[in-house]
Amino acid sequence: MTSRTLTLLGLLGVCALGINPKALAQHSHINAGAKSSTAGSPLFFANGRAFEAASGYLIHLIPTQSTNYGALHFGGTDVTFTSLAAFPDNGGPNTFAALPGTHVEMILETLRGPTGGALSIWDSVDGFFDATEITFTVPVGTVAGTERMALSENDGSAGADPYGHIHGRRFSANLPGLYVAGFRLVDTSKNGPRAGPIHAPSDLAYFNFQAGVSIADVSLAADHMRVRFGTDVGRSYSVEVSDSVGPTAVWRMVSVPSPGTGRLESADIPLAPPIAAQVFFRLKAE
Repeated sequence: MTSRTLTLLGLLGVCALGINPKALAQHSHINAGAKSSTAGSPLFFANGRAFEAASGYLIHLIPTQSTNYGALHFGGTDVTFTSLAAFPDNGGPNTFAALPGTHVEMILETLRGPTGGALSIWDSVDGFFDATEITFTVPVGTVAGTERMALSENDGSAGADPYGHIHGRRFSANLPGLYVAGFRLVDTSKNGPRAGPIHAPSDLAYFNFQAGVSIADVSLAADHMRVRFGTDVGRSYSVEVSDSVGPTAVWRMVSVPSPGTGRLESADIPLAPPIAAQVFFRLKAE
């Protein structure tokens, strides 16, 4: 491996803006429940492994112009955070449903992402139509956030079904990039021992929010650099490199165009001449 110092900078790619109908059709449910039916057992995301950050799953935020908030990246139509049902009226009982009387809420406790970025939660007024107003905003760098959103639709009454499937909730980011949000599930009911919660809080669970087109990160190995980036179904992605930036920069493709999967993907770039001591990457989406 060369002894040169490599400065690795990710630049935004350029893509045609707009909503991809194929991506919108792939709606997922991330289900909150309890690890056991024993009082005091912790809450958790019952199908979390398929959607948490380590899986590469992305919640897509699309560049748009908001009437009330100006330019932002807006989305969440591809996912709903739910609370599993305990009673037949709501499709239960589910094996991992929290105990009756539980009121499940989700705290946005930590947030990583681009410098100066922030993630906003939009709640629907009626739980059906798309939200039109921001409920709260959490800045990148937050490590002990307390802002929360309800997943259960009950009023916290004793014996109530913990079920919740709230439509219309949306998410937005003010800057393009990859955001990693840490959510914790809590029971805010007073139906447990000593008028406290029935279930213990969950561990932190991390989820990826991809705002626009961007390079997530670049890592250096013995013989190559790995460029990671978020993708969307229906688009093709390639990585380009240049020794400089600006209007006179010459960019050359260093990865074969690959179809988007809706998840985090990567391209390995060989550390071979003519890689310069300082290189700049950009992601091209078509």
